[in-house]
Amino acid sequence: MILNPFKGKNILITGGSRGIGLEMAREFARNGANLALIARGKDDLLAAKTALEACGKGITVRAYACDVTNSETLADYINMIQFELGAIDGVVANSGYCHPGNFHELKLEDFDRQIDTNLRGAIYTIRLAIPHLLQNPKGGFVAITSSPAGHMGIFGFSAYGPTKAALSNLADTLHAEYGDRGVRVHLLLPPDTDTPGYREEIKLYPPECRAVLAGGSLLGSEYVAKKLVAGIANGKRRVAVGFEARAMMAVLR
Repeated sequence: MILNPFKGKNILITGGSRGIGLEMAREFARNGANLALIARGKDDLLAAKTALEACGKGITVRAYACDVTNSETLADYINMIQFELGAIDGVVANSGYCHPGNFHELKLEDFDRQIDTNLRGAIYTIRLAIPHLLQNPKGGFVAITSSPAGHMGIFGFSAYGPTKAALSNLADTLHAEYGDRGVRVHLLLPPDTDTPGYREEIKLYPPECRAVLAGGSLLGSEYVAKKLVAGIANGKRRVAVGFEARAMMAVLR
């Protein structure tokens, strides 16, 4: 492993203004990477940009307010990133949304939003960015934030879980297609993590879901992000954080 593989690199992160995405961005910044953040909320983006510029000496941070399901605007911004920062070296498809609930009680709109954000958003981001990675003579990486919930059926996650399972398949397929063309592909598997999104999500847990997940550990977003970024640096194809997530993935392999 290169001592610091991220110094001077240009890394795009979707969902990079809050939670795990922001903490991963902070870790990349500490390692000297230039950052391009894409997220929907302008206020959160501006706050994240200011905070990140203070993390890394001499780095450049760009922020673009965009819904990752808006392919036309997303394409324009990804092209703009290449123009403003230079060659794209890494893409972290991290945007995600979870609305738990009993399958028969979830609205069709609840399924649509999770499919759109978690799956369609990741596909659009990677599809639009990967030509830039292929043109980069030094190669690059794609990291996809999935979840252990995508590898086993958990009560209450009938919409969220399948979208994350699809991302696992996507990562394997991208590795098969681009692994020998200089593009590394990483599947990120964070556990339950203390983020603003998680705190909203748990309010919607059905009683059975609370019972199933009771006693599980809740890790801090900074710790989880450090482990995820370290996994990318070390070239791990699957990066599971925490004992529970690692044990689950070991059993299911």
